Amino acid sequence: MFDDLALQSPDFRVRSIPDQEEFSVHKSALRTSEVFCSACVYCFPKGDMFMCCDQEYSFVDTDITEVLELDESAAMLRVLLKLLHFPPPPPAFSPTARQMRRMGKAVSLYQGTDLIPLPLLPEMLRLADKYDLSEPLRRALHSHLFANAAIHPLQVYAYATTNRLNDVAAEASAYLLHPSICTYSKEKIALIPSVAAYHDLVRLHGYRIQQLKGILLQEDIFPFGYGMCVAHQESTTRAWHDSRTLLATRLEAATDLAAEMSALLKQFELCKTCHKACSAAIEMLQVKCFITIDMKCMLTRTTLV
Repeated sequence: MFDDLALQSPDFRVRSIPDQEEFSVHKSALRTSEVFCSACVYCFPKGDMFMCCDQEYSFVDTDITEVLELDESAAMLRVLLKLLHFPPPPPAFSPTARQMRRMGKAVSLYQGTDLIPLPLLPEMLRLADKYDLSEPLRRALHSHLFANAAIHPLQVYAYATTNRLNDVAAEASAYLLHPSICTYSKEKIALIPSVAAYHDLVRLHGYRIQQLKGILLQEDIFPFGYGMCVAHQESTTRAWHDSRTLLATRLEAATDLAAEMSALLKQFELCKTCHKACSAAIEMLQVKCFITIDMKCMLTRTTLV
């Protein structure tokens, strides 16, 4: 929270019109806002003084101090002044995230420490837009919102789709694959701002389930007879077929085919040939899922337009 008592040599004051609370500030910090720079002119002979013409900004000239009045609550004014005086840095990048993403894992690009809490970000972004704060500050706030997608995906997705932040909405969708949408409560569904935004998520889940099912049912344990166990061909083929058929009936968007089918390995522990063939088939499932699906684990930006 903004603490004007901690400022050294303040040279200006800002007052909340609704709450009539004043804060000591630095003019140099206010000048980082394009709104203050464009709405205010220096027109007094005795020095730097702001005179605002907009109804939301008014200037009070007294013999004691110069006061800029803003039509913001004291709480929002504290947030604005802290952004102006102590702009937050962007969150730190995770050193392993890009490599893990290349492996098909939905992980955040940012470290989870020192993030601006999500409940604060909407008002910060509103103030940044309203007062046209600096581009580096805007980018930093955007990065914090992006990083929060991994922690609060549904809330971030709802905010991003409402405000047409397509890249943030796409990022959040990668973390909304589990649980299934049909398990969402009415309260959670109500967070999604529009039918179109809800439909995009349904399409993403449907696309992944369809692709998973195709990959699963097309993968044989002895493809074209390769690696076939003569002694157990029939029983091993039947066990693989029964397992994948059952799994195909309960697929979800985030189902890990390789992990699910790995349970079969225990059945083939007594036969090296069958065990090797099963291991190879499971590895192929993992590779095909990564190439075909995990590279498309999120909504594309064009889908959200």
